[in-house]
Amino acid sequence: MSVQRASLVLLALSAGLPGPATAWPRARIGGTFRLALLPEVRADRSGDTPEGAVVRGLLAAPLCRLDAAGRPEPLLARLQRTSDGVTVALRPGAVFASGAALGAAELAQGWVEALDRSPVARALLSPVRTPSAVLEHASRSGGTSLPLPLLHPWPDLEATLCHPALTPVRAGGADGVGLYVPEGSDRARASTAFPEGRPFPDALALATLSRRAAQRALEGRTAQVLLGDGTDAAAPALFATYLVHRAAARPVVALLDGRLDRAALVRSFVGGPAAAMPGLLPPALGGPEATPRTAPGRGSGSAVLMYAQDRPGQRAVAERLQILLRDAGVQLTLAPRGADALDRDWRAGQGDLALRSVLLPPLPAPALAVVLELAGDAELARRELAALGAVPDAEARASRARERALGLASALPVVPLYVEGLRARLDPALVDVRRDGFGLLVLDDAWWP
Repeated sequence: MSVQRASLVLLALSAGLPGPATAWPRARIGGTFRLALLPEVRADRSGDTPEGAVVRGLLAAPLCRLDAAGRPEPLLARLQRTSDGVTVALRPGAVFASGAALGAAELAQGWVEALDRSPVARALLSPVRTPSAVLEHASRSGGTSLPLPLLHPWPDLEATLCHPALTPVRAGGADGVGLYVPEGSDRARASTAFPEGRPFPDALALATLSRRAAQRALEGRTAQVLLGDGTDAAAPALFATYLVHRAAARPVVALLDGRLDRAALVRSFVGGPAAAMPGLLPPALGGPEATPRTAPGRGSGSAVLMYAQDRPGQRAVAERLQILLRDAGVQLTLAPRGADALDRDWRAGQGDLALRSVLLPPLPAPALAVVLELAGDAELARRELAALGAVPDAEARASRARERALGLASALPVVPLYVEGLRARLDPALVDVRRDGFGLLVLDDAWWP
């Protein structure tokens, strides 16, 4: 354990002790931190879902973390404003699980891969001037600092760099700078090289279980955390699912609009914590709570809907949309894809419609940037983001982003459906667990008596 973390522990244990008679539990060092994962959580190897991001965060930490107020807290890097952008200054001593040092070249190479597979990463880095060229240059230059020159003002860049989609990784996402170092697919040992100090447990164990078996493991205290099941709605729900479509499929979407009951969709096919999302921004970011529905109509023809096959909720929703459109006279063919293949095939022009699920940043302007990336209109995105970035005041910028989300809703080929929160259950004895600005569990300091 680092001196910094040990000092914080001693301070926390000594605070509020009126006298020697007070018994305050001491942080437990050692043991194995056990996580029970539902199969769909284990299948999310890229950490795109909230639950997957929690698991990945133990093995591959993000550059920084957002607190509940949306302020970045440095973790693997300091973010420094410059005259034309932001410089990512990496902390010395940060090493990947493989033993390689985290430098600017390694960070840039990981981000090049992220741009290729993740619409969220593309959106978050879109205010950077020629991001692909900047990263390609940095991947060859080395050093410990990565300059990110801006195409236009973007005050929210520091906060968006904390997104899990921009977590530093190597080797296709399997090698990160984490609290734990993998020792096989199900176990990991505490890292003694993590910049913030080693965690209290000596080891991490992951078990993929059925829902009932995972619940029994938590109740029997053979697991401290269950991921994939839970109804805690206290944290912001930011994992949003949209129906995106080609221009030629607009008549199909119009037919669907009159038959789609988002609240019923959530109740029957998604489950909690989740909510209907009638606007481009979710309720947690100030999006509208209801929009008028059109009268149902009838049509004809056929269309192809792609969805992520590893997400049971998407499969159920896709099947429901298929039934709704069949009742409207449209033959909808379902085309399941892996998460990476879905993004690649959609960008290549395959399919007429697609379900896209993304973890939105907890700030309205960057969240709208993600929606605009899904819309696929680069010129529109540049205009909208430049105008938003020109508003220096954070509250005014957020308000303007909400206004633009309302104004663009009918014009974009993006239909909001629902938004989900983190599904997790914790052992009541678990200590020092918090949530970050994305609503994700931060388990860095977790321990149990």
